[in-house]
Amino acid sequence: MKVKLVLLLFILSGGATFISCDKSTSSDDDRNVQVALQLVADDIYKNIYDKWGIEKGGIHLYISGPSGEYMASSNITPIPTSGSHFRVASISKTFTAAAVMLLHQEGELDIDDKISGYLPNIPAYDIPYRDQITIKQLIQHRSGVFDISNTDIPDSVNAPYANTRYENFIKDEDDLHTFTFDEIVGLNAEHQLSTAAPDEGFYYSNTGYTILGKIIEVVSGMSYSEFIDQKFAIPLGLTGTYSPWNGSDTEMRTPYIGSYLHYIGVGIIDTDEDNVSLGVTAGNMVSTPKDITTWIRLLITGKAGINAGNVALMKEMLPADEGHGVYGLGLVYDEGLGYGHNGIHKSHVSALRYNPDNEITVLVSANFIRLDPSDEKSVKDLGYLVRDALLPVVAEYQK
Repeated sequence: MKVKLVLLLFILSGGATFISCDKSTSSDDDRNVQVALQLVADDIYKNIYDKWGIEKGGIHLYISGPSGEYMASSNITPIPTSGSHFRVASISKTFTAAAVMLLHQEGELDIDDKISGYLPNIPAYDIPYRDQITIKQLIQHRSGVFDISNTDIPDSVNAPYANTRYENFIKDEDDLHTFTFDEIVGLNAEHQLSTAAPDEGFYYSNTGYTILGKIIEVVSGMSYSEFIDQKFAIPLGLTGTYSPWNGSDTEMRTPYIGSYLHYIGVGIIDTDEDNVSLGVTAGNMVSTPKDITTWIRLLITGKAGINAGNVALMKEMLPADEGHGVYGLGLVYDEGLGYGHNGIHKSHVSALRYNPDNEITVLVSANFIRLDPSDEKSVKDLGYLVRDALLPVVAEYQK
């Protein structure tokens, strides 16, 4: 069944796992932290159940810092572990932004350059404002590039996919179609689609990150997925993290956390398998709780290959929208939580932060989405619940 998904973020509940505490044995304090975190997870799920009656799907959380590493989950079976794979969705953007900053650091590009100097001189990249958009504006979502992923093609376009989501239109014919950078950006070029002029405001655009992927490939001579693997995943020991790009690569590596779409009026749909080729650079990556929390900590502390000066550039925030608050170069920031990103993809909903002030990294993630076509606000409410769950998790960890 083809389902048009709306994107946002949150969490639910089933079991708990003590990971480690840098001590030879688990003390009473350790067990108290674990119990407290489990209560937080269970409380989050109870709120979800009381509000929407969700029975299939839950929440998992992972936190690490000076007091050790802990994981808890509620209403997820089998119980997730630190090595369970899940789709990190738009948290993938932190890798893309880091890849661009690494090339900037190495003198292979300059983020203040116009994108026209790095894109092929072919019709597929003759997009509006090509000669005015900078690489930095793409990373900041301030380029005004029309977002093919999250926006229906305007009904004014003379094409059979007008007034539809392009991904759904193509997958209705071939669910395993491999979307390419040229194809995605080429839609904007062919129909001269644009949301706004560069730097007129914050306009979240996965397609803007698709253009970044093309620039990474042109400059590095590697495919995007190879670059992420060779520059980050392998050297940093992120063995559970990878970047699927082929439309037929729909299954996650085992073990993985299954996911569910609660589609009101339709039923509950298993969403474990998915063609994520449209989201390469913007939301395709698979990781584990241990890996993704390690990644964001290493990135923000200047230990992922990006030096302190360039990490500082990534952390410079500008006003964004209600869902993001402020946004830098592939990062969001929340007072008391630190830097990271949120993500949602069919149907994993996550929020990830690292706080350099207290060295605490926290991940909260759900393995379900509730989609009510008559009430899109319910998706936003679910998203905000996930993000807001970060604070009580950190609070209990610090007690």
